[in-house]
Amino acid sequence: MLFYNSLTRKKERFKPIKDNLVRMYVCGPTVYGPSHLGHAVTYIRFDFIRRFLEFLGYKVKFVMNITDIHDDILKKARELKIPPQKLANKYTQEFFKDLESLKIKKAFKYPRVSEHLKEIIELIKILLKKGFAYETNDGVYFDISKFKNYGKLSGIKLEKEITGTRVKTDKYEKEEVSDFALWKKENDEWLFDSPWGKGRPGWHIECSAMSIKYLGIHFDLHGGALDLIFPHHENEIAQSEAAHNKKFVNFYLHSGLLYVNGQKMSKSLGNYIELKDYLKKNSAAFLRFFVFLHHYRSPIDFNEKNLEEAKNSFNSLREKIAKLIQIKNLKGKKEIKLKTYKVKILKALEDDFNSPLALSFIFSLLKEADDLLNKNELSENSRKEVLSFLKSLDKFLFFIFPWESIPLKIKNLVKKREKLRKNKKFNEADKIREKIKDLGYSLIDLQKTVVYKIET
Repeated sequence: MLFYNSLTRKKERFKPIKDNLVRMYVCGPTVYGPSHLGHAVTYIRFDFIRRFLEFLGYKVKFVMNITDIHDDILKKARELKIPPQKLANKYTQEFFKDLESLKIKKAFKYPRVSEHLKEIIELIKILLKKGFAYETNDGVYFDISKFKNYGKLSGIKLEKEITGTRVKTDKYEKEEVSDFALWKKENDEWLFDSPWGKGRPGWHIECSAMSIKYLGIHFDLHGGALDLIFPHHENEIAQSEAAHNKKFVNFYLHSGLLYVNGQKMSKSLGNYIELKDYLKKNSAAFLRFFVFLHHYRSPIDFNEKNLEEAKNSFNSLREKIAKLIQIKNLKGKKEIKLKTYKVKILKALEDDFNSPLALSFIFSLLKEADDLLNKNELSENSRKEVLSFLKSLDKFLFFIFPWESIPLKIKNLVKKREKLRKNKKFNEADKIREKIKDLGYSLIDLQKTVVYKIET
């Protein structure tokens, strides 16, 4: 298995630190509002990778944090005039529902900042003791000049960053503008006790403390969206390695960002799409398919043209799968060389999880099977083998096969239409076909009538 490692800026062969166990940490949500499509894309991408590692036989200890103490939560809670923890709890529960709706596999642990203040404080104490941090009147800060390898992930040069940074107008009492907060001494209604006075932890320290608690100081994979490379992941490395004098993580995997019509998604541009709003009109299975169409490190542009093309491809996949499932007891003699497809698909995924290439091979397999099926040449043995292989892939893809069975209402309409066609009442039969389409299903008349759900 090869992964592009953001830390070394090249593809490297992945091998777990310990036996067959992969310890994996992915940055989770700051829970002050509903999940949007950008969040969903990141969650889905790392779910694919996590599940594929398990498909290959690895045991994955997967951890995703929940930031439930943050200035953004306090700001939103003030606007709504509710306690910040109540707001955080509400959106934490929504987050779990979102994961379930997307068929994201449950993590080994979802550590919350509010439940790990002890670990965070202990880590800050170590950094102070070792001289990597200092206290001021308004907080505790990490001194990045003391960490000689600062910038090794992002490529930022420390000398350039700190030149002339002793700026008196800076509102914080830190020695350099580039230094970052480990603990913020605050003067508001949402405070937590610490040896340095009441306040709140900084953003970066939480992930170091919680990942180290559950995965150890040296673990295998750390994931997150591309915009977390700096400062978040860079600062995690600095404080973790400074405290423990060990390498923090072997591989950093960063996923591309989501754009809407070529622009970064934001409320001010009016292109902000909440996940729950998207799922009112579209299926989660299609969203997983749409994400898989793009390499995990590539950006995704959520625009009408891309969506229309993807829906056509998805419906084509659904049609071919429906035919393979519903047309049974084939009399053909031709066999598909399935081993060739297996090798190509797995090789693509093992090369930095090249999902677009893997999907092209899946479609090639389906096309060959469908062509033979349409000519009545596909063998029953091949039909079963192709379905069996695709079902094994769908254990981590979750978009090849329909999530629900065909409703009884649709089945009854199909039967009614078949009777009308036998009685040569074709106009009435066509009206039923249109009614079925309006309900989100499509029909193909072959040896038997094949019905499948479509994405509209």
